[in-house]
Amino acid sequence: MRTLTQTELEQVKKAITAKGLSSAEILLEIYDHYVSHLERFGEGDFEGQLKELEEKFPYSYCHSLQAKFAKASKKEIFGLQWTIFKTYFTWPRFFATAFFLAFMLVVWDTIDNRTKGLTLLVPVVFSMLLTGWIFYKSYRKVKDIKGTLKSQTTIKSSYLDAILGQFSLLTSSLNLLIFVPKIFGTRNFFDSPYFLAISFFLLFGYVAYTLTLFEAWKIKSKTALI
Repeated sequence: MRTLTQTELEQVKKAITAKGLSSAEILLEIYDHYVSHLERFGEGDFEGQLKELEEKFPYSYCHSLQAKFAKASKKEIFGLQWTIFKTYFTWPRFFATAFFLAFMLVVWDTIDNRTKGLTLLVPVVFSMLLTGWIFYKSYRKVKDIKGTLKSQTTIKSSYLDAILGQFSLLTSSLNLLIFVPKIFGTRNFFDSPYFLAISFFLLFGYVAYTLTLFEAWKIKSKTALI
């Protein structure tokens, strides 16, 4: 076992960044694998071993790994949020959840529909701020990796992509609330008899999403690049 020279490390970085990968996690994993493998051989074997690694990790295979990890990241984030969400209905959180739902229902039944519509924006704004904070924290972590590899490609965490994708779905649901009724000829959806139930369901969903995202981020930020 030896330490690679600065020149050898630069060759490794150049070989990896040439693959055009954008996932910080995959780049870091491949870089660590290359370095740990090459450190087991002498300087005379470096070129040959690097060539073998390049044959084992071609462009197409690395991008396949990236795509699989991106899919797994989305599943992991959603699965973690779902697990957290289910705890809201178990002891002792159940009482806090029941109280919150009862309180929301009473308040929701007393305010007018236009105020309900504006209130829906509150958890969306909080979610946007939380997503922005996660983006910033992830950027700070990934910035060091980008600097180390000297990559010109945009590098970001696959977990961050998963979170940004979820947030876009959240905002899309709000757009649907506005535009779908118009498609079906309901000009003033605020006066619709269905607005109370739909808006209450959306409010609960937005609040639950924001809370579970915050808890999931606190857990994953300890080990992941977010």
